Amino acid sequence: MTGRVLRDFVVYGFDTTHQALDAERVMLESGVSVVPIPTPRALGSSCGIAMRVEPHEEDAAREALAAAGIVAQATTVIQDV
Repeated sequence: MTGRVLRDFVVYGFDTTHQALDAERVMLESGVSVVPIPTPRALGSSCGIAMRVEPHEEDAAREALAAAGIVAQATTVIQDV
């Protein structure tokens, strides 16, 4: 039986749920593959919803957020499947 392989992902945390959902919409519209996830503890206290992106899409995600005027409260790298 093969185990699951953990991979690195970049995660963005936001102050409010509204901000997080706006960030998801903006990234999707920009072609970034984004997945909403529960906020990891590594991001501290935030709204409870974070956005996970592939590391190779980090620059595109940051550019999309900046163009929309959305500021992430914090970012971190996590390992997930």
